[in-house]
Amino acid sequence: MSRIIGRIMSGIFALLFIGSLFGCEAESQVQVPSASQNLAQVGGAEYRLGVGDRVKIVVFGQPDLTNETEVDASGKVAMALIGDVRAVGRTVREVETDIRTRLDKDFLVNPKVSVLIVAYRPITILGQVKNPGRYPYSAGLDIRQAVALAGGYDKRASSSSATIYRNNQELDVPPETLVQPGDTIEIPRRFF
Repeated sequence: MSRIIGRIMSGIFALLFIGSLFGCEAESQVQVPSASQNLAQVGGAEYRLGVGDRVKIVVFGQPDLTNETEVDASGKVAMALIGDVRAVGRTVREVETDIRTRLDKDFLVNPKVSVLIVAYRPITILGQVKNPGRYPYSAGLDIRQAVALAGGYDKRASSSSATIYRNNQELDVPPETLVQPGDTIEIPRRFF
């Protein structure tokens, strides 16, 4: 009887140990999104436009209304006939719907509108890099690749960590962290 209880207790401890390992793995996934998670946030239907994103607005059959523009500092895109359209914090589908509704109201009958992202807002790289500045964003870009855009690490740079400023948050992250449009990346100085 005592052997059976011992085996049961060993099994319970083994399950608890395995469960704690899975808990640690899940925690690390929350801190650093995978490439597919990052691409879904950036290129997916949930992507929210921001200042500096470049979009092409196509009104089918109306070449005079089709244009390519950048989301300006006030968070809007300019559109012929209807004026400024709020874009910051909205998805491309929401902007399409707004333009379609405003054109349909006073100017066109059942307009077909499409909004496409031509270029994402740039990233900014600061700190201990050779050429700090603004650089174009591309999907799948991580911290190390962003540093390479800026000419590489300076001789005083810490290559094991970075700080990302995103959505009014300051995040201390490892170098394999994926970058998102509009991020500001700061490479710290090493302390030795």
